Amino acid sequence: MARALQPVPDDAYGPVPPPVLPSPDPPPDPPHAPSAMSELGADLVRELARPNASGIGILYRALDDIVAYYDLDDAILVIDEPGLGRQIFRAGRQPLDNGSVVLLDAKTGLYTDPDVRDLDDVLVVDVCLIALRLDFLRYDAWHDPLTGLYDRRSFDRLLENGVARSRRYNWPFTLVILDLDAFKALNDQHGHAAGDDALRSLADRFRRVLRFGDDAARIGGDEFGLILPNTNPGDVPGLLERVHAADPTGAPAPPFSYGLAVCPTEADEFDTLFRLADERLYAAKKRRPE
Repeated sequence: MARALQPVPDDAYGPVPPPVLPSPDPPPDPPHAPSAMSELGADLVRELARPNASGIGILYRALDDIVAYYDLDDAILVIDEPGLGRQIFRAGRQPLDNGSVVLLDAKTGLYTDPDVRDLDDVLVVDVCLIALRLDFLRYDAWHDPLTGLYDRRSFDRLLENGVARSRRYNWPFTLVILDLDAFKALNDQHGHAAGDDALRSLADRFRRVLRFGDDAARIGGDEFGLILPNTNPGDVPGLLERVHAADPTGAPAPPFSYGLAVCPTEADEFDTLFRLADERLYAAKKRRPE
């Protein structure tokens, strides 16, 4: 008699192996680069919002952080933008070497050694560009556009700080106020371009002669101010003679008169000190022959 077929249990021939599936593609690298760069960009934005933040400092911090995070040998930021010119910055504030001079013709961007795959540097580069532009704007806000010296507002701030330090610590300085002689006649006879040249010439002479720590400013149309720490007033005439002679072509300096006052021995308040130097300036102008 035929026997009915019985179902075979699943484990009659041992455990059933799992089905063989095709191997999946290896998982992609975790997307750490974009998130890391975004985090760094956000940190730079916060630092940029701080008062008196240094654009150059922010830029180098970005390069150094990128090198440290990705364990790189080097990172270089190339900037070639209107208003900023062409500039190249290297991590660690290093100069370019023979291996990096190839970037002299590169476009604006972040370049790393070794290359970092999928590095999203757009935010960091944009923040660095903004930081540099703010540095330029800050410089323009503090300096006279014609001469490149400090402007009146900057000079007033420097003089206020100098008076405060002098009063507190008894640190002496000499304030000198200068005014070009016959400046109006120069403009009338030779044009305003000649007047501008005279102002720029005097400013360039100040830069050549003054020491580090001395401050020079254009504080009016043809009026200049000098703040000279630890300068004996008897040394000022010799200093100004060197200003007269400080032209590489030997061209004569535009004639000027000056007055000075010493802080804190003669005055230890801003208005009094400035008025004293200004009065002496105009007394000197009256003594000059026409």
